[in-house]
Amino acid sequence: MTGEQRLAGRTDCFSAGHIMVADTGRRLRCLVWNMSDTGALLEAGDEDAVPETFTLLTAIDQTSRRCRVVRRTGARFGVVFADA
Repeated sequence: MTGEQRLAGRTDCFSAGHIMVADTGRRLRCLVWNMSDTGALLEAGDEDAVPETFTLLTAIDQTSRRCRVVRRTGARFGVVFADA
């Protein structure tokens, strides 16, 4: 199945962000490629350190969102917002 599965259209934003890992308190820098009301495409240099669930802090709108990884491609990964 290769069709579009997103619930909302994404907007390019190319902004800085931080991944907050709840278990360890670790903070990882990431790049937010695009975002919608329901999810985002992120990139992190150390993709192995990114857990399946985390809190994303975004510089573009100064908000935090609970995220769940739904797709990984190398250092890039798609997430859905848990509260969307």
